[in-house]
Amino acid sequence: MAEGLMWQRGVLVLLGVLGLAAPGCVATRGWVGAQTAPLAERVAAVEGRVSAVEGQVATLATREQETRSRVEGLAARLDHLRLERRFVLNLRDGANFSLNSGKISPDAKAAIDGFLQDLPSLEEVVFLVAGHTDNLGPEEYNYELGRRRAASVARYLLAKGVDPVRVTTVSYGESQPVADNGTAGGRRQNRRVEILVYKEVITAGGGPASSAPEARRQD
Repeated sequence: MAEGLMWQRGVLVLLGVLGLAAPGCVATRGWVGAQTAPLAERVAAVEGRVSAVEGQVATLATREQETRSRVEGLAARLDHLRLERRFVLNLRDGANFSLNSGKISPDAKAAIDGFLQDLPSLEEVVFLVAGHTDNLGPEEYNYELGRRRAASVARYLLAKGVDPVRVTTVSYGESQPVADNGTAGGRRQNRRVEILVYKEVITAGGGPASSAPEARRQD
């Protein structure tokens, strides 16, 4: 009996500190459990949010590693190729892609058509399609958005007759800005898809040639 009274007094002191004890209340184990349940729920909710953040960090690290591995693989694949053309498809107020969408607009398709017509041959080159975004929104979302837009452009290249084995896509998300993300104009420049065209060139000595790439831009 004495032990039970001491337990009740101890619980009342604790609940009084937490602001949960009512004047004249005699604490029972059931009552204490009912009063402290919301605290347990809040603790569980906080732990859940911490786990979610940790999961997002792990996902971003995985995405970064995937991009790095893909670029390193491309570097090995393009070891004997020379960059011939660089075509930059900028997103001018959503003219080339709808907001937060990977669907290509008719204007964007027309711009890509014009670029392809300038190439001497589609059978002798390799295409690298890279998606880029501004820094608005979560980093993981921007990575996925860049991936979707690069994939859309790649699918359009295939529809125009480019061999699938000659097309590779990669997303850099917001990691490679070319302008200040602090301004609307800068963000427009950073929201872009780049089509890099490589061609194998062998020098007289049998090795790969190196020269400055020709650049063309769609602003």
